[in-house]
Amino acid sequence: MKTFLYLLCLFCLGWCVCNCSRVQSYSDVPEIGFVSLSFENVTTALGTDRMAVLVFSFVDGDGDIGVRSRSHQDSISKIHYTWQKKLTGGTYEPYKFPKTGTTDSTAIPYNSVMNKDEAQNKTLKGTIQIALYAPDKPQDVDTMRIEYFIFDRAGNKSNVDKTPDFSILNTSDTIIRAKK
Repeated sequence: MKTFLYLLCLFCLGWCVCNCSRVQSYSDVPEIGFVSLSFENVTTALGTDRMAVLVFSFVDGDGDIGVRSRSHQDSISKIHYTWQKKLTGGTYEPYKFPKTGTTDSTAIPYNSVMNKDEAQNKTLKGTIQIALYAPDKPQDVDTMRIEYFIFDRAGNKSNVDKTPDFSILNTSDTIIRAKK
């Protein structure tokens, strides 16, 4: 009987060790990756605007992404993006919007899923979707891309990622997806 209990305990211990999932460890510096880019026309009281919807994935080992309050106006936990036009030599330069300039940023909103402060595994994974005003039929450019990166609340800058090249003149009902 003792042998049977000993073997049963040993079996249960072995089963627990084999079936317990290990906690994956990720860097405290966020990592991002392109998922998709789509274009749509949005009608407002002032007229019709063309919007680009950028979707990208992220992983942050310490889960400190997202601004807790809208009054927080510094560069913490923001998405920074730049529209870039492709030049004839295959290089890129920032596209300058007539009213806003070349680069822009927006805060990453905080939500309850991002409340990882007291958790044992603080890793945060997900996707972020952001709507951007697209250039309205620029005269001097056809091929463009968007370059972007994020900061977390600790001020860690993610890798810099970019969309694939696309023709800004032919974007109605266009969806660009990441290559698998």
